[in-house]
Amino acid sequence: MSAFEPAADRWVDVDASGAVARDGLTVSTYNVWFDSYFADDRYRAIAEVLSRDMADVMVFQELTQASLDVFLAQPWIREHYFCASVVGAELGNYGMLMLSRLPLTGVTYTPLPSRLARGFLTAEFTINGSPLLVCSVHLESGKRNIRLRARQLRLVFRALHSVDDAVVLGDFNMRDTENARIGAPFRDVWPTLRPSEDGFTEDTSINLMRFDSKNKHRHVRFDRVLLKGAAWSAADIELLGTEPLSPARPRVFPSDHFGVRCALVRKEWRVPAARRRWPRWLRSPAATR
Repeated sequence: MSAFEPAADRWVDVDASGAVARDGLTVSTYNVWFDSYFADDRYRAIAEVLSRDMADVMVFQELTQASLDVFLAQPWIREHYFCASVVGAELGNYGMLMLSRLPLTGVTYTPLPSRLARGFLTAEFTINGSPLLVCSVHLESGKRNIRLRARQLRLVFRALHSVDDAVVLGDFNMRDTENARIGAPFRDVWPTLRPSEDGFTEDTSINLMRFDSKNKHRHVRFDRVLLKGAAWSAADIELLGTEPLSPARPRVFPSDHFGVRCALVRKEWRVPAARRRWPRWLRSPAATR
């Protein structure tokens, strides 16, 4: 785990352990697309989208050194976040990143059986006196890998078996025909909160860049947030990066995936039933370092 040290003008290893009290918690996931197509502009656009409403914990998939450099150069990330990343030749073309505004007890990367060097990144937090595990996943892609993907998901769930409260988020690469693999004690937040909305995170009806790159239509909800345990409930979930970079580039989007942002509230604290969206005061950034 590292933090940016202004005096040294670099990220340095730190002990980021600690505990916090929170009524609300926000998490986000973004597959940033490792392709070189307008890469620098796209990564900066992702950073701009995320800076508008800084989530407490942000995870990223398909992380390259180029995208890592862009994110870690952002002043708001340097000021407010701890960082843990896994990227390099041993991980194939790309890796993973976790950014946290909250103190945490270490981060662990666990490889999965994979043809594509996939794995999951876990971090433990102490919030309101209790542990919460946040797990970022990137499962095997492709229809032909459905059995391998199912095995990977079982291994992730097995790793969290003894954990009371957990958030699992990332690129699951799962189609709706695989939804039955997610069951109690895990809850899939999008259909829980928005059962009448598809929530596609790859949607070529909107994301023209995704269509141009593959020349075929796709409407899937690969990117998800799962919740386990009794300490937290989901209050809101939304898609990120659903607009092109600019009117001048209507077919260039921040990524071929949309990101997902989820707001959680402590179970003892209830969102008023009349409010579809959660209270603004829970969304305002506050420095934690």
